[in-house]
Amino acid sequence: MKRILYVLLAVTLATASQAQQLIQGETLSLEKAIDIALANNKSLAIQRQLVEEAQTDVFKGNAGLLPTISFQGGLTLDNNQADIAIRTFTDNPPLVNLDESGVQSTTINAGLRADYVVIGGLSGKYRYQLFQQGAEMALNQQEVVLNEIILGVSELFVDIAKLQSREELLVENVAISQKRLTRIENRVAFGKATGGLKLNAQTEINQDLNALDNVRLLKNNLIKELNFMLGIDAASDYNVAVVYSPQLPLNPATISANVLAGNAELKINETLVNTADTQLRLSESGKYPKLNAFANYGYYRQENDVQQLAELQTVGYTVGLSLSYNIFDGNRTKRKVQKARIGLERFQTEKSLKQDELVKEAIKENSQLRLLQNQLIREEDNLSTFEDNFRRTQQAFQNGTATSLDLRDAQRALLNAKISINDAKLETVKSSFRLKKLTGELISPATD
Repeated sequence: MKRILYVLLAVTLATASQAQQLIQGETLSLEKAIDIALANNKSLAIQRQLVEEAQTDVFKGNAGLLPTISFQGGLTLDNNQADIAIRTFTDNPPLVNLDESGVQSTTINAGLRADYVVIGGLSGKYRYQLFQQGAEMALNQQEVVLNEIILGVSELFVDIAKLQSREELLVENVAISQKRLTRIENRVAFGKATGGLKLNAQTEINQDLNALDNVRLLKNNLIKELNFMLGIDAASDYNVAVVYSPQLPLNPATISANVLAGNAELKINETLVNTADTQLRLSESGKYPKLNAFANYGYYRQENDVQQLAELQTVGYTVGLSLSYNIFDGNRTKRKVQKARIGLERFQTEKSLKQDELVKEAIKENSQLRLLQNQLIREEDNLSTFEDNFRRTQQAFQNGTATSLDLRDAQRALLNAKISINDAKLETVKSSFRLKKLTGELISPATD
């Protein structure tokens, strides 16, 4: 899984300089749009930094699995007024009094100390696993962010493609309406039609132009939204191209297996369960004795003006073992273990709930995909009928056996049929993207 993310990011960063340069008016592919978004997206950049932060914690020394070596040293200088009475253990004199000023005492010490936990209930091992699982969690969250970015760009891209196709159909429709107006104007000129018919035809053209303007406005607004997601100039303008390829719906058993194996959100729940299990084991390690090994090597020197021992100097080492066992700590360890066990059970339940929710959503999306594909087949079957009806009505209108209203109805029916086919195709594309996100197939797999 880690290699999948790194391979995708490496490809993205390698193409970033090319992807960011979008030529005004060019046709933008979905693949290039995703490249641009992943190269510029700040949320993804933040997530990559979080991954790097988590990975810096993963080393044995951070978990206490390596010995620690420290240097300690000090120098003290005392200068005091000393009034000392020394017992002589004789009758005469029983005491000897010393009253000195400017009494100096100098102490110097320096040394190295090494400590190592020989036995600690495997607490170091479990702390190291927690750091590893923290890094894995960051990678899983990065995969979730990647999926959200790719799906968000894809859906917005497809919506733009839908409006772009509708715009092209409306342009054709305006041209057809304009031809009809021209024929009516010719008939009016020869006295075969009234001015009211011409006025109605002009009104219909205005309605078509208004519809075209509305579609262009919606399309341009969505392009601005996509530009924001891509991190490019908001004024950038381009055409989009989406390749429609039918997707075969899956059976429920395959969907369930794919969701459980590849869903990015479910990987987070799995890591949470593993982390809770490790935390339980770490809490249980407090029940066992701890054996520490230590070693000192140092130098010590002391000089004193009034002590009988005027100077002391030592150089050497000390080694030893220390054993500690917590016989009673007020039930703190017992309660920590109990709490960790409850936490593990909670995360296991949340994982099971998440599995059920994701499988349900994937099966629903698969049913939606199947429905859209069936609708598309029916719409394509009906298209030839609408095309034939429009041709016959257009010919009848030219021959004077059909009215302008008949031709308008046939024209509108054909336009709506083409729009329905286009919308069904692109909604199928969006549905397939959503299904791939749920099954973990939105990010292309790489060799692990």
